[in-house]
Amino acid sequence: MTTITFERTGGVVGNNLHLDLDLNTLSEDEAQHLLKLIEEADFFRIPEHPAPTLQFTPDEFNYAVTVDTGDTTHTVRTSDSTMPKELQLLTKELTMMKILHG
Repeated sequence: MTTITFERTGGVVGNNLHLDLDLNTLSEDEAQHLLKLIEEADFFRIPEHPAPTLQFTPDEFNYAVTVDTGDTTHTVRTSDSTMPKELQLLTKELTMMKILHG
């Protein structure tokens, strides 16, 4: 049983997003796709607070992604300026899932 909790806050208009996913409730294809993105990001090795890779910009988004596999739970808290490249595809996918499916 893997669950994902995703939060995006901040931005120019403060359009906050919150998404709780239980991969057991998704289609097999959706669940496998998310698991692949987690694996490709090497999610469990990303530090909880990654170091900045870009200059901080006002009104950037902040993200919190928690993955709970039942055995292991890990949270990464990042922003547009601190997000590791490896995490970008997962956060984009979770953002689109929330926007498209509410």
